[in-house]
Amino acid sequence: MRRLSYVHVIVSGLIFLSFMIFVLPSEASKSADLGLEDSPDTSFFYTKDELYLIADSYGEEGRAFYVHQRYTFDVIWPIAYGLFLTLGLAYVVKDHKNLWMRRVYTLPIAAVFIDYLENIMTATVMYRFPRETIIFSNLAGFVTSLKWISLSLSFVLFIVLFVIFTIHKIKERRA
Repeated sequence: MRRLSYVHVIVSGLIFLSFMIFVLPSEASKSADLGLEDSPDTSFFYTKDELYLIADSYGEEGRAFYVHQRYTFDVIWPIAYGLFLTLGLAYVVKDHKNLWMRRVYTLPIAAVFIDYLENIMTATVMYRFPRETIIFSNLAGFVTSLKWISLSLSFVLFIVLFVIFTIHKIKERRA
């Protein structure tokens, strides 16, 4: 991680912001046009029954769109936020003396993999609807919660550690 520079963080941040400004609103608009207000992805937790109610409310066209979205847009989006958070955290802790702190950048990597697991589970349930996919439908809500916890913790850690890093750099320059 010694070769990591602020340029990497800025470029990954610009990619992340571009997705937030241009891609996410476009994808949300497509969902809204199909009348897909509820989404398992944006809930913090849902039960198997709630997941099947959402799948039923989507209709055949909505479910097909949902599955397509998981294997197109939702393959790239986790990379965009994961790259920014991973590089950002790695940069602000790269010179930290504590080994555990220097490994904090792995949390957003875990969040990305958990997001992919969630996508596989929910897309499979949507694709197989109305047939039950017992294991995936029972675990999907928990996996979604785990995604939101790991992703939120990644953002909070980045913000806190970035502030500490910035204060430390300001003090170094004044000394």
